[in-house]
Amino acid sequence: MGNIHNSITELVGNTPIVEFHRLKKALGLKGRIAGKLEYFNPAGSHKDRMALEIIEAAERRGDISPDKTTLVEFTSGNTGVAMAAFAAAKGYKFKIGVQNGVSIERSKLLEAYQADIATDIPQELILGVFEKGIAAFSEVIEFMEKGVENPYSTRQLDNPDNINAHYKHTGPEIWNDTDGKVDIFVGGVGTGGSTHGVSKYLKEKNPNVKVVITQPDPNDVVNPIVNGVEDGGFHGIHQVHDDNGITPMAPANFNDGLVDEYRFISYAETLRAIHLLAKYEGIFVGASSGASLAVAIKLALESENEGKLIIPLLPDNGERYLSEDLQKIRPEVEEKVGF
Repeated sequence: MGNIHNSITELVGNTPIVEFHRLKKALGLKGRIAGKLEYFNPAGSHKDRMALEIIEAAERRGDISPDKTTLVEFTSGNTGVAMAAFAAAKGYKFKIGVQNGVSIERSKLLEAYQADIATDIPQELILGVFEKGIAAFSEVIEFMEKGVENPYSTRQLDNPDNINAHYKHTGPEIWNDTDGKVDIFVGGVGTGGSTHGVSKYLKEKNPNVKVVITQPDPNDVVNPIVNGVEDGGFHGIHQVHDDNGITPMAPANFNDGLVDEYRFISYAETLRAIHLLAKYEGIFVGASSGASLAVAIKLALESENEGKLIIPLLPDNGERYLSEDLQKIRPEVEEKVGF
C-alpha cells in the first residue's frame, strides 16, 4: 500500500543516465556523452552500491550481525560515508580509519553518521599506503582491529562482493537504459570494483564495448595543483601502472584483462570538464567524475568515435569538495586545456 520505503537500503541503484546535449554543441563533439550520475544514490556516491552489497552478502553468509559485529574499514572518504550510512541504517557499529587529504565535507559526514573515527593510527602506517601501495592497507586494518570485539573488515580493495555490486546492478542498468547501444564505457580505478563489475557485464553482453580507464597524470600526482589534496586532487582515482616512479595502486578487485585502453588526464583537464558540465548542463560533479568526463570529452572529439555513445561513470557530486574550491575557475590553469 502506497510507496513508503522501509530503509535507505531500498534506495540504492537505478541512478539516471543523462545525455549532455548542450555540452556536445558547445564543444563540437562528434560522439555522444551520457553520464551515469551516481550521486543520486542515498548516501551520495557509487560507493553506496558496494557498501550495501558487502554488508548484506556477509549477512547472508552468516559472517556478521548487528548485535555482535563491528565493521572496520580504512578509506579515502566515499566508501566510509557509504559504510557509515548503511551501518547506521542496519544497526552496526562502524570503526573507520581515514587517509590523509580527505575533504572537510566527507569528514563531517562521517561525524554526522556517528562513525567511530580512529584517531590513533600512526602516521607512518597511513603514509605507508602511498609509499607501498595497496598491500599497506592490511597493516592499517590490523592496527585498527586491535581491542575491537568481533571486528569484521569490509576489505573494499579485495572483496569480490564489491565487484558483484556493479556486475549485478550498475552494469545491467547501463545496458538496459541505453537499450544495449553503449559503445564506450569510461571509468577510473579506486577500489577497482566498479570498473571490473561494469566492464565484465557489458563485455559479456557485447564484446565490442570498449572500456577506457582514466589515470591521473603522473606529474599532477607528484606535484598537485592543490597542495595537500589527496591524489593530486583526483580523489580516489589511482594509477594502476608504475609510471615515473609512482607506486601503482592496482587493487585485487581490478581486472586488467577487461581494459581496452588507458588514458592519462591532468588535473587542469579535470577542472575544465567539471566547470563545463556545470555551465552547460547544470550538473556539478566531483573530481573523480571530472577526470572520467574529461576522458569522455577527448574521446568524443575524435573522428573515429563520431556518433558513438560514450558512458562515463560519474561517482559523486562537487558539493563534497567545495572547501577545496573545486568550483573556482582558474584561467591560468584552464588555458592549458585543449577543449
